[in-house]
Amino acid sequence: MNRFSFRVIGVAAALAGLAACNDPTPQADRSVPAAAPSPSSRSTNAAPAASSPAKLAADKDLSDKVKHAVEEPGGSYVEVAASDGVVTLSGAVELPADKHRIALAAMEVEGVRSVVNNLVAMRGS
Repeated sequence: MNRFSFRVIGVAAALAGLAACNDPTPQADRSVPAAAPSPSSRSTNAAPAASSPAKLAADKDLSDKVKHAVEEPGGSYVEVAASDGVVTLSGAVELPADKHRIALAAMEVEGVRSVVNNLVAMRGS
């Protein structure tokens, strides 16, 4: 074959490849249709039950305990939220050391399982 034939074959192969790239459907989706979920794989639970008044009261009590534990006279404002023993801290503090100290103080409160520290240090970070 001459050089011209190789060029024609090369161009044809490139065009075929580009034509395949223009197809938005992934290869795997073309070969096997998606199976419908089986009845046994569907969840039998509907929406999760609403929080009970006792759980809400326990979460509020834990939040209050943590707020008291992390209070600082004339210090920064720290917002505390609790749910099932997970305490979330948010707000702004002066230094990174304050951020870590407040999280450790919250962790020491009875009933706290973990602390999500969303505090932001204003200086020295």
